[in-house]
Amino acid sequence: MLPYKNRLIKRTDFEKVYKYGRLFYFENIAIKIIKNGIDESRIGFSVGIKFSKKAVERNRIKRQLREIFRKMLEKIEKGADIVVMIKKAEKGKNEPKKLAMFVEKALEKGNLINNIKN
Repeated sequence: MLPYKNRLIKRTDFEKVYKYGRLFYFENIAIKIIKNGIDESRIGFSVGIKFSKKAVERNRIKRQLREIFRKMLEKIEKGADIVVMIKKAEKGKNEPKKLAMFVEKALEKGNLINNIKN
């Protein structure tokens, strides 16, 4: 589970990222980024009803994305608020391995990946 200090929870924080954040995307993953002025990066997830009408599917993809970000947390630059959005994709593109690759590519576009070798 993503640590509490790394979660973007408040509605006002989401609104600030939506309004002032820079948008980067790769395939069906889009991220909005804004500097937050603190020593930790906070990550929020937005999966709309257009992704799936079934809450079970939306919640499942959010759990998968949280796990991907939990594993990548030490590679992500500190001091940013990130909102992750996902679009509906054709069959097979929402597999966890492909999602992890798409997320990493989107973060690279936004210059949020540290060059730490793991």
